Amino acid sequence: MAGRYFTIKEAAERLRVSHDTVSRLIERGDLPALRVSERLYRIPAPALERYESGVPVPVRNVVRRRVPDGVEFGVNEEEPGIETTPGPGRDARAGTRVDSA
Repeated sequence: MAGRYFTIKEAAERLRVSHDTVSRLIERGDLPALRVSERLYRIPAPALERYESGVPVPVRNVVRRRVPDGVEFGVNEEEPGIETTPGPGRDARAGTRVDSA
């Protein structure tokens, strides 16, 4: 079972608890999990086995990094222009809607 990850649903079935209970365990830090997207978590098999056995899982610090809003360019670099394809009834130059007469 090495290298296996469980979804919250699979962990809930294995622990015989609800999905919400597993989510709360993850949020409290009682059950380690990896966040793979904004809504999805994966629970490593060893962490779930350790939790099932009653052995306390060591708490680890979580590092969260924010991506900066802007990008810094070098001295001779310029921001690339964004090419857009106008949709029906749109002016490509202004990006505004054109009323047909």
